[in-house]
Amino acid sequence: MLQNKGSVKILFSLRDEKKRTKYGLLIIEIIFIMAALISIFKYGNSLLLGSLEKFDNDDVKYIRSAWNLIDNKILSYENVKESTLYIMPGLTFVLAFFMMIFGKMQGLVAFKVFQMMLQAGSIYLIFLIGRKVFGSRVGLIASVIDVIYITELFVVNTILMECISKFLLLLLIYISIYAIETKSVKLYALGGIIWAISCLFKPTMVVYPILILVIWIKSKYKFSEILKYTTLVLIIFCTIMSPWWVRNYIDFNRFIPFTKSTGNPFLQGTFINYDQSEGWGVPYVKGRNAIESDENETKAGLQRLEKYGKKQPFKFVFWYTIGKTLLFWKDPFYWRTIFNITFLIANVIHKIILLLGIIGMVKGAKENSNVALLIGVLLFLNLIYLPFYTFSRYSYIAMPLVMIFAAFSIDKIIIRKKRNLLVWKRTPC
Repeated sequence: MLQNKGSVKILFSLRDEKKRTKYGLLIIEIIFIMAALISIFKYGNSLLLGSLEKFDNDDVKYIRSAWNLIDNKILSYENVKESTLYIMPGLTFVLAFFMMIFGKMQGLVAFKVFQMMLQAGSIYLIFLIGRKVFGSRVGLIASVIDVIYITELFVVNTILMECISKFLLLLLIYISIYAIETKSVKLYALGGIIWAISCLFKPTMVVYPILILVIWIKSKYKFSEILKYTTLVLIIFCTIMSPWWVRNYIDFNRFIPFTKSTGNPFLQGTFINYDQSEGWGVPYVKGRNAIESDENETKAGLQRLEKYGKKQPFKFVFWYTIGKTLLFWKDPFYWRTIFNITFLIANVIHKIILLLGIIGMVKGAKENSNVALLIGVLLFLNLIYLPFYTFSRYSYIAMPLVMIFAAFSIDKIIIRKKRNLLVWKRTPC
């Protein structure tokens, strides 16, 4: 058992682990790091989703955004001459940091190496969460699953926020488990910092505390305790977010907590199977600027739901529940081929993990109180995207939790096989 669980140092310790567990985890990490480094230098910029000449996809637009921030001190996205609210600032600032140190192109290599380190850290966090919830063996199996999940190597080579967001989510979950258990002010403060930083990359993370509130109530926290920790975390959150809020107020003359963007994902999500071939079906006028366009698109989305939702209620209910959920989970975020591993192979592995994960959730639901937090995060990530445009890239950060449940299923299978083998050996001929 870990002693002094409020200590951050102790939480990340392997001191009480068996040698074979330590060496096993070390080997897993080394294998991943070597494979990731080879992929970084083998593929270079060939895995970019867009063109550095045309700037026609998210990744290359983030690169241009970082270049423009360095050259002109403007956080831009679509139009380099204008400040933007299309994106949160996190990824652009991280990219700009590496580019200022290593140069505009070599900075991309440094950023990928940084992502490799975060992915290695994520493997460790998967082990730690698995260990805490189900035991060290499950944590180790989950780590192995993550290494063979080829998407992880693909993500190392992307210029997107998924790698950072996944690492922050895993770190936040792990800290949350111990903060809830120990009621440590230090851990709640650390959790508040991680949560706020997460929101600088993915604004959807803002609703994470609702899940914690549910766990507090389930854990029978006193109202005074809830008030104390909520106040602490909100102060930290506002402190970290305030530069973004001030910038938005100065540039756009209004309080904007997160983003406002054209290409509104809410409007896009109102099209069943994302089929826009028949047009929008409601009036729409392009705004004079990005903020007005965003507002008009949100209005058009609401009008579409009102108009077509009444005509085809069952079809829209299915789309906004099962339909989008299937799109959220059904495929891996694997959009380029790494080491000749085809999408078909990656997809088969992905679906096996999902199947084993679902079995693990059913079997492990009553295992301990921490299982509720993991399942809650999976449900929260699924539900938060249902009103919007949903696809496999968004479910990527949740896959490590599915892997932990898949590992639990595999561990149960191993235990059952060993038990059956032992019975067979003891049975007289």
